[in-house]
Amino acid sequence: MSELPPPSPPLPPDTSAAPPPARLCLEPGGLLRASERVRFTATAGGGLVLRRGLRGGFAEIARARLAPTGTAAGRGGGWEWTPPECGMWLAEFTTDGGEVLRRPFAVVTREWAVCQITVGAFTSEDFADIIHPAGVAADYYVTGFAAGAADDFTCSDPRWAGSERLHGDAIHPHVMADAFGAIAPALAHDDPNWDSLPPAQIDARLAALQGWWLARGFAPLDRVASYTPSNRFVEACARAGIGVLHSLVPEQNWSDGDWSINHWGMPTCPFWIAGDDYRKAGSRDGGARPPVLGMTMNHYHVLAPHLTHWGDFVLSPSHFTRWLRAADSGGESRRFRQFLADIVRGGTPVGDAPFFFVAGFEFGRTFGTADMTAWNRAGLRRLLALAQDEKLVFATSGDVRAYHQRHVPVLAQRVFRQRDSWVGVTVNGKPGQAGDSIVLELDGYKALIREDSPLPWLYYDYRERWAFATNDTAAPRDHAAACAAALRVDISPARDRAIITAAVPLPRAIPFALWDAAPVENATASGSPLAFRPLPLAPLDDARAITLLEAPAGWSGHAELALRPLATRPGRVEQGRWRAQAFGRKDTGETDTDPRHVYLHLDAPLIADAPVQITLRKPARVEGPGAAGDPGPRGAGPLTLVFGPLKSWYRLLDCEPADIVLPTAGETDRALAPHLLPAGADWEKQIALHNAGLGEAAAKHPALAGKKILHATFCGAALPLGTRSRAEAHDIAVARPGGEAIIAREFGDGVISLGPGRAFWYHPRGLCARISGLPAATGASRWTVLLHSFDPFGLDAAYRVKVGRSKRDAGRWSVPVTPDDARTFFAFEADDADLDSRGRLAIHLATDQKQILRWWDERGFIAALHALWVAA
Repeated sequence: MSELPPPSPPLPPDTSAAPPPARLCLEPGGLLRASERVRFTATAGGGLVLRRGLRGGFAEIARARLAPTGTAAGRGGGWEWTPPECGMWLAEFTTDGGEVLRRPFAVVTREWAVCQITVGAFTSEDFADIIHPAGVAADYYVTGFAAGAADDFTCSDPRWAGSERLHGDAIHPHVMADAFGAIAPALAHDDPNWDSLPPAQIDARLAALQGWWLARGFAPLDRVASYTPSNRFVEACARAGIGVLHSLVPEQNWSDGDWSINHWGMPTCPFWIAGDDYRKAGSRDGGARPPVLGMTMNHYHVLAPHLTHWGDFVLSPSHFTRWLRAADSGGESRRFRQFLADIVRGGTPVGDAPFFFVAGFEFGRTFGTADMTAWNRAGLRRLLALAQDEKLVFATSGDVRAYHQRHVPVLAQRVFRQRDSWVGVTVNGKPGQAGDSIVLELDGYKALIREDSPLPWLYYDYRERWAFATNDTAAPRDHAAACAAALRVDISPARDRAIITAAVPLPRAIPFALWDAAPVENATASGSPLAFRPLPLAPLDDARAITLLEAPAGWSGHAELALRPLATRPGRVEQGRWRAQAFGRKDTGETDTDPRHVYLHLDAPLIADAPVQITLRKPARVEGPGAAGDPGPRGAGPLTLVFGPLKSWYRLLDCEPADIVLPTAGETDRALAPHLLPAGADWEKQIALHNAGLGEAAAKHPALAGKKILHATFCGAALPLGTRSRAEAHDIAVARPGGEAIIAREFGDGVISLGPGRAFWYHPRGLCARISGLPAATGASRWTVLLHSFDPFGLDAAYRVKVGRSKRDAGRWSVPVTPDDARTFFAFEADDADLDSRGRLAIHLATDQKQILRWWDERGFIAALHALWVAA
């Protein structure tokens, strides 16, 4: 959106007194349905100017004078007004003392998309220089309660109270159960999960937070953000007057360090949290407690996290440039731009509510690389610019909740299609082409239908009672298999007819999709009207045709639907190992989305870089991790691309899949043969031999002389190639007599394997591992721990090894490049004083980080651990 002009000069003052600080209020909130009236009140006297956001600037629409509330003049209830049209608006209030307060607001109908801009200010800049001049407000996550002087970017930073009051931003304390010791020592706690506290102690923490919040000049707190909620925490929020629970991660099911996170089953849209489970969508009315609205920290790609157990597939620019997991290259993220455009243009409301989503901006200031900040800034500008051309407005969480309180008693129902905007990315086991999926978030259920299958791939039933533990990683119950057993959808070989049958009445409503087809008629073979509900689905820029229907609960019988077959998978090519996918509007060239471009992926288990030659029929620009040092145009003709373990994709701009001549299957296999992972039996043998040799070398290490080895863990060693978000399933643990109770686990990013015998627990800057069961296993109070690693990337890695609950410094470890160098080992002693309250020994490997801008271009850091032994 265009930037605001300078503040208007104040209107002639009156003599009414107004106590500082001044506040401007909008009722019923900053998100209105068309034709709703809005009332403006202020705690100070002054002049109000209303501006309409238009392309090229903000136009003044109306002026009024506000008397301060609490005075005789202001007792009439402020000034009321009805916006004449949908879009973004801005209330600008200048007090008689010359202070300017701005409050954005928006007006929508069901055809509009409503975006919350969420900024994780605990790791990022605040981007206020982009957000506020555009006439919008943001939701900010902040952490830390400084006891003395205000710390920059923490909750104590006075910028946040000012941002809330002057610009209408929503400031969220981002708190887990262990965050309150700085407010009051009696509230200190060593477990971040809210379910670890009884209700009375949760109440005490929220009450202390409210008091602390008010003392810093904020308005009364009605919102919090947390990764680790539970049923009892939601109940406590309701008792405390907290109406918004933010930072939910609906497609994550994993443990991030000590955080127990399983948010599967949640909608990606705002939802009234059900009384029986914090993951379940409920209703506004009829509950035993005041309703709490759950909101996500980001808009998610719903399918990909279910394939990877990793929740990084989100609408956030910085998440596309996360070091080894980087999904993009260049000066900004084209993938983010494409994902954003698909959301805004493809989000399809089912009902009267608009399409709600969250765009998140985090990292770059305290975590990650400096290009994350640049990408976040570019992404914000793209988001604001998109509102110039699309039916897109912005609102904060408080405004969204107020809208739901008035207009959305159950769920802002919607349907949307998601393409694989991460084509070619294979992190954590993701297939290089995950295909299209359709997501349905309706009053009674959440479902996902994968490409080429008519029936749900996952189905969560909101109408049944949920009874799951907070940390139950199997929750909630998935009814996809039951849907397939109850409803059958067959497509004729000619793709000109769909046959739908149910032998018995359906126990629940079941959606189904007819891919790449349109119905010729909406009738059964007998000519009677179909009983199926058609569901709308907005097209994306590939114009792929999909018919989406819902068979209602209770339906049974047989129906046939005549179809008109259409082009399958437009813009895509699958040829042997090769995958090509086009994005962007084909007919308009350079658009606000992007120029037409093609992702090229080679589906092959490569343990080393492999050059492969393709041919371009026309010039194209080439981007990608393998072209990081030389992005730019290539002429028509042969082109050699290097694929490898960390080079799984390229992006070719200004061309179509038909402009790329791929090598034959035989040519591809010959080029790849020397670089491929060996057959299963061979790599299993290689891993066994490697571990045996490494174990023999460890047993001879001087630090273990005269001691008994109790336990060994070969970190992620069973994974021959690739990455996984959870290492435990791939660790090879060897217990010796006396060490059966010892367990070593990583609390980092999981495991990376560059080939047999080259697997590591890993993290981009600081790896944490914990060893439990030491006293119970050994009866001893002192142990020797031997670590092993080498530098798989030749980056001259050096770690500070820190041990125990005090993170005492155990020394500096310079890691060699080859695995047989004597420096690959590092030993330290630990005793029971190093154990935490749960008897665990923590080990931290912190890299001597280089201050780098771009991970790919500057060969960034990695903290990696290959194996460990425990002896006594």
